[in-house]
Amino acid sequence: MDITILQGLKKIKHLDRKIDKNYKRIQRWCSHLDNEEPLYDVEKLIQSVNDMTEEKDKLRHALHKTNIQTTIEFNGVMMSIDSLIILSTLTISAKINVLKSLRRREKQYGENEKDLKVIMNYDPKVRDKKIDALENFKDQAEELLDTVNITTKLIL
Repeated sequence: MDITILQGLKKIKHLDRKIDKNYKRIQRWCSHLDNEEPLYDVEKLIQSVNDMTEEKDKLRHALHKTNIQTTIEFNGVMMSIDSLIILSTLTISAKINVLKSLRRREKQYGENEKDLKVIMNYDPKVRDKKIDALENFKDQAEELLDTVNITTKLIL
């Protein structure tokens, strides 16, 4: 079987839908009234779910293996697909969230504090530029990952 990462992901999603459909059939036909004939053989449905689950597991393993073993270049740095996924989804997102937390919250000032000046420990313009740069970086990473998903063959 010679498939790309994207095809593997689609196949896993398709298997999930089929497994869910069979779960519902198993629930419906695991018992029935004696005056009706069951539409499905529950044992065959269970075996089908087990077979599809094993196929899905093999695809997931192949995806993980491919993501770890396949090296790509991003912004002049060689890294695994897995490293770029983690960088894009976790690391950059966490950095953006930290910068977004730099928002001044109004607090209630007492009578004695009305004339005091509020001092901000950050520059909103600098914060916004950093957020924009990180979001652009993340967009570039996701664009590369989209291309990689279409072109990279799964290591089975």
